[in-house]
Amino acid sequence: MNDCESMSTFDTSIFWDIGRTLTHNALINIIVGNRGGGKSYGAKKRAVQNFISKGEQFGYIRRYKDDLKKPLEQFYKDISWEFPDHECKVEGDKVYIRVKAENEKQKWTEKDIAGYGFSLSTANNKKSMSYPDITMLIFDEFLLEEGNQRYLPNEVEKLLNLYETVARPGSNHPRVSLWLLGNAISVTNPYFLYFSLKMPTHRDKNGKWIWKHPSRPILVEDVRNENFIDVKKKTEFGQLVNGTNYADYSIENKFLLDDDTFLEKKSQKARHAFNFAYMGKEFGVWYDFQEGKMWVSHAVDPYGLMYSFTMKDHKPNTMLFKSKNKTYWLKNFFEAFKQGTLYFEDMNIKNMCFDILKISLF
Repeated sequence: MNDCESMSTFDTSIFWDIGRTLTHNALINIIVGNRGGGKSYGAKKRAVQNFISKGEQFGYIRRYKDDLKKPLEQFYKDISWEFPDHECKVEGDKVYIRVKAENEKQKWTEKDIAGYGFSLSTANNKKSMSYPDITMLIFDEFLLEEGNQRYLPNEVEKLLNLYETVARPGSNHPRVSLWLLGNAISVTNPYFLYFSLKMPTHRDKNGKWIWKHPSRPILVEDVRNENFIDVKKKTEFGQLVNGTNYADYSIENKFLLDDDTFLEKKSQKARHAFNFAYMGKEFGVWYDFQEGKMWVSHAVDPYGLMYSFTMKDHKPNTMLFKSKNKTYWLKNFFEAFKQGTLYFEDMNIKNMCFDILKISLF
């Protein structure tokens, strides 16, 4: 049995279905799900289908230039069986697709260009270029795991800048949908923070876990397919990692870097201690000596003292953090963390505070 025959008999219904997501007609589609759940596959397949059937091109985005080269070269490899009559070639930042040529020496032409590769870190160099036929942008692996790589400075705005370069809003350019694909790493990331996004809490009419922004054309989908989870659990690898944090992330689609410890709403008797600014947002720190706890909350006291932990957040009427031992409240704040009595009202606050605490304590 050849690869094409074996794949055609495989139950593909366990993987993510882009078709049902498209019914929401969102401009920005943020798709988060378990590893191997078919997110990249489904988006790439749709991009190639659009080119073959309608002549529409796509853009494939990765964060850094080094991240782009290999995935772009292999863009067509895993989906090629879906298009047995076509062939693909990658040259530089261009992906060519055409009906298989009878003559191997037949030259590829500009009409065969199906898509382009973009490195977000260098996308500013593309400002003067025109992409009149691109209708779909795919940003693969947009969420980062802990490691050597970091999000780019002002990354969300860099992506929006690239989008505007391609889509030319206000012109006669066709509508361009943007797809951000990632594994379940953490809800505390530049994109969720920038647009105040949330993970879905219920299914839509198609049975998908979808959250739609109340005022922006943005959709967040939590890819959950119980059949896929069951299949993956039964594999040798699924049995190997069973019961581990990695299984929660890879199979169950639970966020790898997020856990519910120290999440708690402040008590009704909690009193305000101070405010602080971080990453352009303001937070309030509250205490209840009777319970022996402190909380970090979105609730701030507009008349309270405001600290900043970075120069970027340092503005008039804020005090720049220099030493945790300088003031009574800051000293108590850090001691509460060390003693396990500092709580956070949601996951985003917790993860951001951990960043602050790592900077300040270590």
